Amino acid sequence: MGTRTLPSLTFLLLLVVVSAAQAARPRFRREDSPSLLSKFQSHVVGYWEIAKAKAHELYEKVQIPRVDQNLRHVYDKGTEAMTTYTGILTDQIFHMLKGEE
Repeated sequence: MGTRTLPSLTFLLLLVVVSAAQAARPRFRREDSPSLLSKFQSHVVGYWEIAKAKAHELYEKVQIPRVDQNLRHVYDKGTEAMTTYTGILTDQIFHMLKGEE
């Protein structure tokens, strides 16, 4: 064998090994396994709901009228801002993972 046939034989052997490895790899459908984005989104929504419930519990325990009014205002503005920023963050992550199509 010449020195020119050795690289081409090595390439063919490597091609056969890669083909066999791809054929042996299990195939998964996208519908079967949830995507990374949906997992992340479900975790964020879960944590958000827990935080809202805890904040509401603390809010219910406060009985001072002036503080109650201020807390109500802060809670309303805070949840409004967090909802907005969570939507923006989710949108940014979605576009970062999915990309432009």
